[in-house]
Amino acid sequence: GHRCPSCAQEQFPPSPGRQRVACVGDSITRGDASHEPGRGTHPPFKRQLQGRGNWPAMLQAALGEAFVVGSFSHGGRTAADGPAALRRTAEWRSVSCFRPDVVALMVGSNDAKPETWGPAMAFPRDGYVEALLSLARELLSLPSRPRLLLLVPPPAHAVDAAEAALLGVGYPRGSVGGANLDKGVISTLLPPLVGRAARVLASEGAPAQLVETAFGGCPANQSACCELLAGDGIHTSAAGSARLPGGGGGP
Repeated sequence: GHRCPSCAQEQFPPSPGRQRVACVGDSITRGDASHEPGRGTHPPFKRQLQGRGNWPAMLQAALGEAFVVGSFSHGGRTAADGPAALRRTAEWRSVSCFRPDVVALMVGSNDAKPETWGPAMAFPRDGYVEALLSLARELLSLPSRPRLLLLVPPPAHAVDAAEAALLGVGYPRGSVGGANLDKGVISTLLPPLVGRAARVLASEGAPAQLVETAFGGCPANQSACCELLAGDGIHTSAAGSARLPGGGGGP
């Protein structure tokens, strides 16, 4: 559950009359870490994140002074429980102290790491949906009773011939590139599974909304991928971050 870390209430002072939006996720939400103090709160540090965008910062700029946008993001984190679970981070525990009116949750790309799949060696579709629903329900039950935006992670694309040759080849023989991520899972399985989770929440009457972002036909459109994704083919560039909430509209 959510317990405020020490001093967290002072970290997020009251902001009367302003709507509070919490952006919660992994390194794609963290972006270039420009919102973090110093060199960044955890590795990889800012100097290694050049070329990435920061969609929560863009959202703050787009919404203006009537809103306070916070980024609660930690690189390498998963929806699924385990050592890399998002809910095991200080950022996750701090969301409650922020008292959000709206939460934008985007997580799943790191769940495409086969090392998290267990002995079946296949992406656990139902398990991912249940893990995402667990996070969503916990956020919806915060004392501030926020509404939830459930974001579909960006697509991923092969950055070289070696990765391209692996796409469509069943794991463990293929699909996993240099970041040990199954990019096929990210691009083809995550979107409908996030949509399934959103439909379950809607059936429960939850104030939750699915947010799907157009990425110019990526991954099929290679030129769009090159413009909208960073050099690793996973994280969003500044142009790609602008496609997420903030670049094209508010929450």
